[in-house]
Amino acid sequence: MGAVTDNTVSWIFRRACLAGLAMACMLSTSPVPAADTPAERPLVSRSQVLAGAQLGVSLNGIFQQPRAAATGYLPFISPVAVAARNSVVYIVDSGHRVVFRYDPATLSMSRFADTASGTASALAVGPDLSLYVAEVGIGQVMHYSWDGRPLPAFRHETALREPVSVVVDEPDGRVFIADSLYNHVVVFNGLGRALDVLRPDEAQSIAAMARGPDGLYLTDPLGRQVVVMTVDGRDLYSFGNEDLKMPRAIAVDRFNRVFVADDFDNTIKVFLNRELIATIGGSGAAPASFNRIAFLSLDRNTLYVADSLNGRVQSFQLSTLSSRRHGQ
Repeated sequence: MGAVTDNTVSWIFRRACLAGLAMACMLSTSPVPAADTPAERPLVSRSQVLAGAQLGVSLNGIFQQPRAAATGYLPFISPVAVAARNSVVYIVDSGHRVVFRYDPATLSMSRFADTASGTASALAVGPDLSLYVAEVGIGQVMHYSWDGRPLPAFRHETALREPVSVVVDEPDGRVFIADSLYNHVVVFNGLGRALDVLRPDEAQSIAAMARGPDGLYLTDPLGRQVVVMTVDGRDLYSFGNEDLKMPRAIAVDRFNRVFVADDFDNTIKVFLNRELIATIGGSGAAPASFNRIAFLSLDRNTLYVADSLNGRVQSFQLSTLSSRRHGQ
């Protein structure tokens, strides 16, 4: 299927979420303590907390009838992955074993897909709005069209066993899948055929992966670092081993700011030019605090955090960089 316009997606959400659905989403907005380095503007301007939403109808294809009626407000149990594109947010909840699609315009969500094993570990949204769901339990990445229809999965009998991250490279449509068991990255074309295997020499382990200006950014918990390599597998550099204790989730923005979740102290550490420039959060249940960060993702200037054991997703509006970097 070709790319779908934002207007089409918006129309479908509004048709699905008919008048009469209560807008009872537990959404709160609060200021966030500024990062711990001075800057011309704060790194984070505000945060939002999403602990659940009104459950609306689910569509099974653009021209088909709704397959489920509204069932009222549904709280999250344990969100483990979140991804967004054009403000449409996908959330995997391992407690419900469901991928939800949340619409901020209506403050409601729908059941997008069931997870195959309850062990989904990562999400990625492609430029055509299709969704990739990494399923560790079955050793493959599920693929769905923008309206929820199953597409051929990404699998490899010998090279892919524990997929933990998915990156869709928009310039050429290649799909990069990080495998934590084999400590490598399997490269597929858009149709699911394996093209190559990339093995980062500097990484002792792989917990998560993100795309950034310099290539692929991998968190290495055993090495307590982030390893960066090109999309053709050449190691570039590593950083963070003086500041990170248990790095897991990662996201990288267009300014090459690297956001790394540290399981050791439930913080998000922010790096620029390989230097720590800010620390966000800490252990707790208050806004801008965390209890096991399972996943990080970015959509434009919004950072989404799967705050798993707190049963919620938090989002943070990020500043854009001026001529000087944060901390200068």
